[in-house]
Amino acid sequence: MLPVIHLNPIEPARFDSGRVAALVTEFGEAGAERLVGRALEDLAVKLNRVERAHRTGDSGRLADSSRELASIAAQVGLVSLSEVASHVVLCAGHHDHTALNAVIARLIRIGEHSLMSAWELHGTAP
Repeated sequence: MLPVIHLNPIEPARFDSGRVAALVTEFGEAGAERLVGRALEDLAVKLNRVERAHRTGDSGRLADSSRELASIAAQVGLVSLSEVASHVVLCAGHHDHTALNAVIARLIRIGEHSLMSAWELHGTAP
C-alpha cells in the first residue's frame, strides 16, 4: 500500500491597498477604520453562514451568503477572498458538488487567513 500524502495548501491573502487608500480618502482615516472594522465583523458572520449552508445543503443560502461575502470583501480590498467567494457562487449554480466542496474548503482557508491578516493590520482581534 502506498503512503498517504497530506497536502496543506497555503495561499497568501491578497489585498488591494489602493482600495483601502480610496476608503481613507473618501471617509477619512477614522471613518475608514470604522468601516473596515464593521466589514471584518460582517465577513466573519458571512463566512460562518456559508459554512453552515454548505453543511445543511441549503444551496440558495449558500449562493446568497457567498455573493454578499464577495461584495463586502471587494469593498474593503480583500481581493482573494472576494474572488473565491464568487467561485463558490458559480459552483453552486452549476450543482457541481465535487468542485463546490473543493472551493468551499479553499474559501474557508482563505477567509480565515484574510480575516486574521486584516485584523492584525487593523489592530483588532476577533
